[in-house]
Amino acid sequence: MKATLLIKNIENLYTCDDQFTILQKAYIAIHHEQIVEIGTGSYLKWIDDATRVIDAVGEIVVPGFIDCNFKGFRHVRIGDQLRENRTAMFAMRQNGILTLFTKDPEVLKKDLTQDIFLQKNECSLPIVEREYEYENISPKKFLISCGFGKPNSYVYSFQPLCYYLFHMHNVDAKTLLEAMTSLPAKTFDLTDRGSIEPGKRADLLVLQVPTIEHYFQTIGRPLIHRMIKNGIPFYPEWMVC
Repeated sequence: MKATLLIKNIENLYTCDDQFTILQKAYIAIHHEQIVEIGTGSYLKWIDDATRVIDAVGEIVVPGFIDCNFKGFRHVRIGDQLRENRTAMFAMRQNGILTLFTKDPEVLKKDLTQDIFLQKNECSLPIVEREYEYENISPKKFLISCGFGKPNSYVYSFQPLCYYLFHMHNVDAKTLLEAMTSLPAKTFDLTDRGSIEPGKRADLLVLQVPTIEHYFQTIGRPLIHRMIKNGIPFYPEWMVC
């Protein structure tokens, strides 16, 4: 078996596994929608003429982001809700949020670029959507959400909140990255994503920074170079594997 897609020369690969392993000068081998190997060194055994190869030199790879509390539009006219929800989902996807959880069964969705699942159990960790919510409790572990769907709430990205928590409250990069990847996946029993490990679904982001700290130190500038969902690169352009 050869890889259908291989990402090579990754400056730092943040697996978000239980040990929060970080691999340098790494590669990821993907067979259709599933990760089959991550590692360093030679990747030649995984490629043939049909393998699509992405060169991520100077860049990092992290799991696709997960929003744990998408509410959708409930405060607009019924006729506008579907259109507004689709616009919001698209904007959040453009900011790397490839999976969402919601309590509203009317906004469930599953397609090639983004999934929305129903929350089947209550969240055991606090959900931070705004700066003051963190300031009130200062939790050691928490989940992050854009809080989209609240009245007058039009935030489509984790980046502003992460920037604030990283700079103003010295929340470390590991805590922030886990809050938007592995922790929501574990909290809501979504075992096929949230970390980069063999056997997991290949939902990945390639960021134009050398470390995740650089991502959290930046605001107002898009840093996502590529997005891969179910092993298919779809941003900035579709690549058939």
